[in-house]
Amino acid sequence: MRGMRKEQRDQASQEPRRTPFDFAQGSLRYTRQMRRRRNRRYLLIATLLILGVGIGLVAVLLANWLAFAK
Repeated sequence: MRGMRKEQRDQASQEPRRTPFDFAQGSLRYTRQMRRRRNRRYLLIATLLILGVGIGLVAVLLANWLAFAK
């Protein structure tokens, strides 16, 4: 048969759940959330910066091409 044995499945369900008010776990969760938010913010800023530089480069090249097209 596949999977865990019945004894192991029953044993896993009997383990007590961690309390959400455990200070050590709470601080780890909070740190992890803050790191994710910070990383998302950095990713957004980097994306907008790259997009802005790309649009600026295209605008300069287009203006340069239109100036010499006459």
